[in-house]
Amino acid sequence: MVSGKTLPNAFAGGLNACQFSMVRLNDDNREDLVVFDRTSSKISTFLAQTNGSYRYDPSYEAAFPATYNWLLMVDYDADGKRDIFTAGPAGMRVYRNTSTTGKVSFQLIADPLQVEGFSGRQPLYAGPVDLPAITDLDNDGDIDIVAAEVFGRNPIYYQNLSRDKNPGATTAPGLDFKRNGDCWGNFFINDCQDFTFGINCQSGGRIATPTAATGQARPAHSGITLTITDTDGDNKKDILLGHVGCLNATRVRNAGTNDANANFVSFDADFPAINPINFPSFPSMFVEDFDGDGQRDLVASTNNSANDGGLTDFRASNWFYRNAGTNAAPDYQLMQKNFLQDGMIDLGENAAPTLADMDGDGDADMLVGHAGTLTDKGTRAGLWYFENKGTADDPVFDLITTDYLGLAQSLTVTYTLPQLVDMDGNQSPDLVLTAQTGRAVQIRVFYNQAARGSAAKFNAADSRTITLPGDFGAGELPTFVDVDKDGLIDVLVGKQIGSIDYFRNTGTNGNPTFTLQTSTFGGFKGDNITRSRSLAVADLNGDQRPELVVGLADGKLLLYRFPDKPDQPSVLLDSLKSVVNPGTNVLVSVADLDGDQLPDLVVGTIAGGLRFLKNDSEKVIITATEPDESIAPWAYPNPTDRFVTIRPPYDGKAEVVNLNGQVVQDGIWVRAHNETTLDLGNLTDGTYLVRLITPDKPARIQKVVLWK
Repeated sequence: MVSGKTLPNAFAGGLNACQFSMVRLNDDNREDLVVFDRTSSKISTFLAQTNGSYRYDPSYEAAFPATYNWLLMVDYDADGKRDIFTAGPAGMRVYRNTSTTGKVSFQLIADPLQVEGFSGRQPLYAGPVDLPAITDLDNDGDIDIVAAEVFGRNPIYYQNLSRDKNPGATTAPGLDFKRNGDCWGNFFINDCQDFTFGINCQSGGRIATPTAATGQARPAHSGITLTITDTDGDNKKDILLGHVGCLNATRVRNAGTNDANANFVSFDADFPAINPINFPSFPSMFVEDFDGDGQRDLVASTNNSANDGGLTDFRASNWFYRNAGTNAAPDYQLMQKNFLQDGMIDLGENAAPTLADMDGDGDADMLVGHAGTLTDKGTRAGLWYFENKGTADDPVFDLITTDYLGLAQSLTVTYTLPQLVDMDGNQSPDLVLTAQTGRAVQIRVFYNQAARGSAAKFNAADSRTITLPGDFGAGELPTFVDVDKDGLIDVLVGKQIGSIDYFRNTGTNGNPTFTLQTSTFGGFKGDNITRSRSLAVADLNGDQRPELVVGLADGKLLLYRFPDKPDQPSVLLDSLKSVVNPGTNVLVSVADLDGDQLPDLVVGTIAGGLRFLKNDSEKVIITATEPDESIAPWAYPNPTDRFVTIRPPYDGKAEVVNLNGQVVQDGIWVRAHNETTLDLGNLTDGTYLVRLITPDKPARIQKVVLWK
């Protein structure tokens, strides 16, 4: 809850720079909403509700193809189902909507989409930074495309000839495009509020490039968003235009026709006239019936792929203008600046969650860091504190403060990354805070002064700085965990190059000292694709052995067996393909939120939101009939590549047995609490049982995995 309001889509993951398309996802009679976020390359699917609101439902997202830069959904073949137009490596890709009742699916049709140009067939150009207009411009029943030319100085009209070549045809229209001249609409874009009108585009030939000598400045680079719609009720389709270097959204008025003979003659620098669209840069506009009242509304967002300069408030970057007029003569009225964002936990950028019992009531509360928000003193980041006012098996998170301990005021930092972990060994969670000061990174520990089981007590003015030797900088992700099980908290660092550093605590609880043990922990080496790895360590299935959850830069989540030795290769257990990608640069945390004694995942996203991933693992039940599992492991490491050390609880004979009950290595006599090494080098990879036999005592069995 936030300010007493229950958030209907609390764990939808946040939204930043969005592109909006309506499409039918389920079997009701309402158009649903697909949102593509440029900053995270994430598609989010929302089901329309009867009251005009939306409910987040990620179950449809896996049906969509991998997408980057932009995505628009338009029905090109007139079958009543909107198809996908999106960026491709060579121009534009098109996927046909092949959905059937109850199942969403798409089929790649064109990659790249071709057009008849000046010298034969060629890929239709749609710049990766731009956003084209895809609409039936000439009202002939097929979809046309208007896109900025390569330098962004003017739009190009790609006419669909499907209906022109087959007038009166009853067959479905297709994707038969022809480039219509070297410019369209008789104007050039010079700057945010500077246009040149009266250019002759109707000749159909090539035209000279505007130069400063002719008084026509040329935009420095491409970056144009185009939306084509009749904005003033004169039946002439105008352009809503955004430019990468501009704050304003411009309306360019059409005095010609809705085809190749369009003639744009004037512009309004601020649109709408009342409460005009204004972003720090690069606005984009989308016209759809968002509230389900039959009239097409307007939503504006930024089209940036990143928050340059931190100037955009990504907690309120989707401006919703309700159409109080009609589709023929719209009247756009600003209703809110956080469309959909107001229904979810959204801290802006780079949400970084950590969970522990903060108030001593036995359930997990939550602290969340973030990239920061712009204030009159510059960009500042602190911690949001959510108290769990539910129960251990039914959490209800209530936002208590957006500046826990006043850290945003007392510390001049950004990109806060908290972790609640018992650093001093007194069985109460301490707060470890990693944060940036400029490009420098600092790690501070705020020690919990409260006793175990009591509400946490931190002094914001009293912290200790942790220093990690070597190169530790911005974008690298530390995780504090007892790696070697010696009772001291160590550090694993996901490096920007994709490897993992392991720093062992060679000091004490009260005075930790971290010493680099290896730069390839778990066998992870440099990888430019995965880059910095977010790590979490937990026993996810109750077998008393920890697993390693790894979040990658591309948003994938991987599950590994936690290595017994630092340089031992981590064994991949699950690629978690069933988990819908939460977007790029995820930050992973773990806690049991539903009382089943299995840790769940809470994942922070680059879009500033959170995703809750319930752990549905089958829990390993340890019973009295498995005495080997009811005590601490006495055969290790496990898994091993050859040698096993046993430290038995009592004297006896230790033998190795396969899963068929056959003795594969004869027993040797071992002494209680003394270490003896077994050599398994002559056995093949697999699972074995080390069996300890002693007269008048039950046999004890320890499972061991041999992995060479």
